[in-house]
This record gives sequence, structure tokens and C-alpha cells, in this order.
Amino acid sequence: MNMRKRCPGAVREFGKCAIVFCLSVVVAMGSLLIAAFAPQDKISENLLDSVDGLYLEGQYPVIGDRKINSLLDNATDTTMLRATAGMNRHYLGAVLTNPLYSYNNVEVEKAEDYPVKCLELYSIGMKPDGEFLYVRYWMGFRAVLRWLLVFFDYFQIRRYAGALFFALFALAICSVAGQVDTKTAFAFAVSVILVRPHVIACSLQFLPCFLIAFLAMLIAPHLVERPAWDAVFFLEIGVVTMFFDFYTTPLISVGFPLVYLAILRARQGRRITLGWMVRCVLIWLCGYALMWLAKLTMTSLFTSVDGLSDGLAAFSRRVGIKKSEGYEEYYSLSLAFKNLRSAIFSDTEGKVVYLLGAGLTALSVCICAIRRKLKLSAFAANRCLLFAAVLPFIWFCCTAQPIAIHYWYQYRSIALTHWAVGAYVTMTFWQGNQKTEFRTE
Repeated sequence: MNMRKRCPGAVREFGKCAIVFCLSVVVAMGSLLIAAFAPQDKISENLLDSVDGLYLEGQYPVIGDRKINSLLDNATDTTMLRATAGMNRHYLGAVLTNPLYSYNNVEVEKAEDYPVKCLELYSIGMKPDGEFLYVRYWMGFRAVLRWLLVFFDYFQIRRYAGALFFALFALAICSVAGQVDTKTAFAFAVSVILVRPHVIACSLQFLPCFLIAFLAMLIAPHLVERPAWDAVFFLEIGVVTMFFDFYTTPLISVGFPLVYLAILRARQGRRITLGWMVRCVLIWLCGYALMWLAKLTMTSLFTSVDGLSDGLAAFSRRVGIKKSEGYEEYYSLSLAFKNLRSAIFSDTEGKVVYLLGAGLTALSVCICAIRRKLKLSAFAANRCLLFAAVLPFIWFCCTAQPIAIHYWYQYRSIALTHWAVGAYVTMTFWQGNQKTEFRTE
């Protein structure tokens, strides 16, 4: 009888997810096609207004304390601008092939200025000599960036994108404070503060996953009483992350709202199980992977480029199935974690301060637990939140090669660990005081 009841529900859930996924692909393609018709002359004009600043800043400017984790990735931002400029109504196939146009015999003062020079020459209408087809990503940011470039130059867009980041961050903090309590909101705020939000806010590449995560957190309270929509919610987060992100910190997009939703349901007396959390992450991963495969498949079907072969070959190189020639040293888990430590701590003094802060926090937790006479069972009640805390380390292990190379921004997935541990501590004390009686969903 139970199997009969579950099967129709599972079928309905699968059908709902399939419909949402197909609609998402249609909307994704439609938004890119529509953006291709944005006025190219206005876009080129604002791109030309941007190149002087890009030359001046350089491709990898360091801000703040001038440590490696304060590095901006203007090189990737320039790639985003080149891809955005190249997707226009004159060649609609660019929606899927993502061309980066290049020029021969170009003189530049520094080798790193070459991509900016290509952007400049394309913006003034010079016919390119060649192209690189960056087909393995959706580059969904073009659907937004092209319209923004009609009105603003790159540095203006960066200004307002940074303001949006902090506005959504503030709204997410207010949501946690209002729905849970100020201590949990503080833990969430600190988790982001520790990964240098002022740097994130200055890079178009670093922003998408955090913006998606904050928006998903604002939606989470509306799902507390609607567990039937969990699958669609996390599937869609995976889809949107794959569409917009240029592979930075995708785990943030699922981990932040997952922890928040778990807290909200736990406060209502629901038992949060490891199975539920794993299921949500796997659904997110399905949306993330299927959206990627959909992009590659459409590229293979509707263009002359074999997108599937290109994408799968890139994936095999990233995870080490087939090692990239000349990059063998980066397929090292020890190197990946060594580099991650340098990004998380910044330097020896930073490591001391970080560990001292963690130690004092742990000590204060122990003192409060003793004073309030919390039993060990109180610490076991929300142990599933610690699964989310471990997720970044699982991700780091599976993607050691890109982590070893791009650790200086991909390390920011560690914010999920901070958030999950902070939420675990605050929920443990709340439930220890309230003596909540759990009910299963």
C-alpha cells in the first residue's frame, strides 16, 4: 500500500521537474536570442568607453591588502565582454558557439593586454582574423550584460552589480534575523564576511553564484510549508547556476538556501534528515549537469561544432580522467589544499588570527553549553547541518585540478562551511533551551 502511494507522488514530482526543466531551457535560449538583437552600436560605444580602464587596471589587479585572495579576475571579465559583444543578430549561431574573436599582428605594450585589444578592435568594427569557440559554457550572463551595455560601460555595470550584491546580502541577513533570530543572522553574515565580499562585489565573474544564493534564501521561507516543491526549487537553482556561472563557486548557490531551509523547518519541529539533505543536493546536481548537457547537445545539433565532445573532453581533463599536457603538477590533492590554505588564511599572521578566533568561538560555545547544562543529545539533534559543512571539502577533492589553479577565488565555497557550522551552533542552543519535540515530515 505504501509503495502504491509513493509511486504516483514520485511520478508527479518527476513530471513536474521535467516540465520545469524543459521550460527553463526554452527560456534560457529565448533570453539569449532576444539579447542578440540589443542595439550593437550602443553596446560597442560603451565597450569602447571601458577599454581604457581595463588597460589601466590590468587583467589581474590586486585590491585591499594585496594578497592573492584579494585578486580580481579582469581577464575573465574581459572574456565575458568579448563573448557578449560577439553574440549579436549578425550571427545568431553565436548564442550556442560563444565566439571570442581575435586579431593577428596586434601590437600591445604587455602580453596581458591582448584580450582587451581584441575587444577594442571588435568594438570599432574591425573584421576579425580568427575566433575561439568557447562552447562548453552557457554564458547566460550575456542575456543580461548585453542590455546593461546599452546604457552603461563596464565600470558602471560593476558599480551597480556590486550595489546589488550588498543589497541582496542585507536582505538575506534581514530574512534570517526575522525568520530565525539575530544570532543565526550574525553567523550567516560572518560566513560571507570571511570570504571578502568587497572583492566579490568588484568582479562580474565572482558575483553570479552569490546573487543566486541570496535570492534563493529569500525564497526559502515560502517553501517551509511546501515540501512538495523542494525538488523543483533545488533543480531550478542548479539550472540557473549552470546558465549564469563561469565556474566559480557553484556550491554556494545550493548550500546557502539548503542550510536556511533546514533551519526554518527545524524551528517548526520537523526532523531534518541526512537523506533529505543529500536528496536536495543530488537534485541540484542533476539540474546543474542536465542544463550543461542540454547546452552541449543543442550546440552539436544546431551548429557545426561538436559541443558534446568538446565539453566532455574538458570535463575529463578537469577531474583528471585525462590529464592536460603541461598541467600534470596541478592534479594533486595536496597542492590543492595547500593553495586553499593560503587563500583562506592569507598569510601566517592571518592563520594565527583565524585559528585564534575559531578557538575562542569554540571555547565560548563550550562554556555556554556547560552553564546551560546542555546534554550531548542536544548537539546530535542538528548534526545533519554538518553535512553541508563538509560539502565544500568533497567538492575540493573531486575538482582538485581547477582548485589548484584557481584557488584564489574558488576557495570561497568555504563560506558554506562557516554558515553551516554557525547555524548548527545557534540551533543547538535554541533547541537545547526549548526542548523541541520533533516530528517527521
